Amino acid sequence: MRKWLLLGGVVVVCLALVATEAFLRRVDHEHETAGSSNTRHQPLSTTSLEHVRTTLEETGAGPVEEMVPSMGGALATLDDGIIALDPATGEQRWSYHLPATEVAVGVTPLDTTNDTDPQQRVVLTYDTPSLLGSRGHTITLDALTGDEIHTTAHSAQDAPNQRVRSLTQDTRIVPRGNRTLEAFSLETGHSIWEYQAPQDCQIDMPTNNDTPSGVGTLQTQVITAWHCPQKERAMMVTLDAANGEEMWNHGLAGYRDMAPQVWAMNATALADTGQPHAARAIAQGDIGRRYSLLDGEGGELDTQLWDEVDDLGYLVPPPGGPVWEDRDDIVVGHSDEIDYSLRLHVIHELLDQGALDPENVPDHLWQETADGEQRLIENRDGRRIPREPIEQAVVDNDDQDN
Repeated sequence: MRKWLLLGGVVVVCLALVATEAFLRRVDHEHETAGSSNTRHQPLSTTSLEHVRTTLEETGAGPVEEMVPSMGGALATLDDGIIALDPATGEQRWSYHLPATEVAVGVTPLDTTNDTDPQQRVVLTYDTPSLLGSRGHTITLDALTGDEIHTTAHSAQDAPNQRVRSLTQDTRIVPRGNRTLEAFSLETGHSIWEYQAPQDCQIDMPTNNDTPSGVGTLQTQVITAWHCPQKERAMMVTLDAANGEEMWNHGLAGYRDMAPQVWAMNATALADTGQPHAARAIAQGDIGRRYSLLDGEGGELDTQLWDEVDDLGYLVPPPGGPVWEDRDDIVVGHSDEIDYSLRLHVIHELLDQGALDPENVPDHLWQETADGEQRLIENRDGRRIPREPIEQAVVDNDDQDN
């Protein structure tokens, strides 16, 4: 009898532990979707983002930590979740809340936009207490509708904000030390591959979202650059985000003081949201003259705009050079996005320089702000940007010099 009593006691304790663990991990959530709508609600300027922020905070939704542009609308990240709003009306499209839970939010990059299925995801991640320590959780949502795509439980080894700092369509990338990248599946939460720079080499790892680093991501690719100071060697490597296999690489300038940086072009990024924008950096000359502009589909050097417009290089530093080993930094993007963003930001910069008359800029590139000010639309609206204004600015600049 005593044996059975002891056994029964053990069972009761085990059941109690299981129940306690389940209770600790349980987090209530509030989820509203936008139905089956595939209509894009892409913010066209930071003005519209800030208008949405003000409207939301005035309704008592709580302080907004960040406004992020996406194909699903203006994303307002709160301390306990996210709300997607129509940037034109301020109306809610979908939301996901985890009350009383601190949440980190990220959005996967887009190489270029399309009207069918842009495959952009919103990633939420948080920790819960556990009898054996904290447990991590990651939820992946469709950016257009807010529908839940994946939900996973995993180790809480990394802080929530580190899990969403570098994302691809299906993975999250986490730095390990100064030479290793580890990839985790958004579907399963499992570690699926690691990439390690050579011995005695290092990668300028990302520490926040506001400064460039030696790691960049596109929809299905991870781009990293490493530097070996003692060997005076540097390399850029592009990896398949699904399996970590090398797709292509390029040598960079090895004799240098700083590790190389990678700039990736994102089709939903706005120019002045605080995050570095590659096309703007090129147009303003912030990258300098020692950079390579690569088509992410195959690593081919892209100089199309400078080839089309004679003498543009006198106003905007062109990419490339005689040999790859002369290049300091790398800019990578989809060919369509390179073409669109560069033209737009070059026009913007030429306006700032006074080299271009605003009357020569096509009407569809202007947007009227709430206070009636005309400003350039700062991400794609689906229409082609002509090169004529750039050519005109170059001609006018030459005339002034003469």
